[in-house]
Formats: sequence, C-alpha cells, structure tokens
Amino acid sequence: MIDNNELLFVVNENNKPLKPFPRHIVHENVLWHRTTGIWVINKKKHILCQKRSMKKDVKPGMWETFFGGHLHPEDNYFDSAVRELSEELGITVQKENLMPYKIFKSDKPTHKEFQHCFIYILDRQDNDFLIEKEEINEVKWIDLEEIKRVLVIKNDPQWVHKPWDEEVLNFIEKS
Repeated sequence: MIDNNELLFVVNENNKPLKPFPRHIVHENVLWHRTTGIWVINKKKHILCQKRSMKKDVKPGMWETFFGGHLHPEDNYFDSAVRELSEELGITVQKENLMPYKIFKSDKPTHKEFQHCFIYILDRQDNDFLIEKEEINEVKWIDLEEIKRVLVIKNDPQWVHKPWDEEVLNFIEKS
C-alpha cells in the first residue's frame, strides 16, 4: 500500500546513509534514496511485466519491466527485494535466489535514486499471482525481444523507461 508518510532510506550523492525522511518529503525535495528493481524472468526468457495501478503517485497506469520499491531505514537491498516480491506478487523468495546485477545511479532534476537491480528466475509461465491491487493493475509475461522492441527501439510512452533498461536486457539475453 502506498503510504506517503513511510520512512525511506535517505542517502547522499555517494550512496552513504543519512537519516530517514517521509516518502512525500523525499520526493518533494528530490532527496537521494535507495530503491530495488527486480526483473522476474522465466527459463524461456520471458519477463514478468506489470501495469502500474492508477493509484500510484508516480507514472500511474504505465507498464514496467520490474518490481520493487523504496528501501526502509532498516533495510538492505536484499531485504527490500524479498519484501517487495512478497508484497507485490505474493511470492516467497529466499535472498540467496536473487541474482544481484548492479546498483545504478539516477541523477535527474526530478528524481535521485540508487536502484539495485536484481534478476530473479521464476520457473512458471502463468499470470496467477496474488498481486497488490494498490500497486499493480495486472501482470503478464512478455518475450524478451518484444520488450526490447517497446523499450529500446520504439521508446513506447506507455512504458516506464530507466536509463539502464538496454543494459539489463542485454545481460538477461546473454545469461
């Protein structure tokens, strides 16, 4: 559930911890913070994508290729990734089954974050997940090539774009 008063893990521009602030303060003041982005893939290299709820405060109703969220003050990146997959998809994940890829730094005038991207291989193809309705409208598996087409080639405005999308997609393709 979206809580504008939840405390977020605030850091400086070098990703060093500062002090927690409420979510709305972090976003309104464009403070550096930590997030996770978990790319869920299956053995056929389909990516589980989500359509964001219209209740979201950022990019409502748009599609994205990953799940995740903000770190709480007591979290590390792994704890956050496990919690987010449980909350958003209703799946139980062990930390050791998450493949850490890279921490990306996004320094935009409207948003400053360090996002740790993980890959999680899930051996299923159905869409039968216990999704968090406040956060997600629907989920579906999409072929890697189709994702590359909409994100990289077409730059589709219905999709959330991250500066590192192409790099992560190439990593998934080669792994």
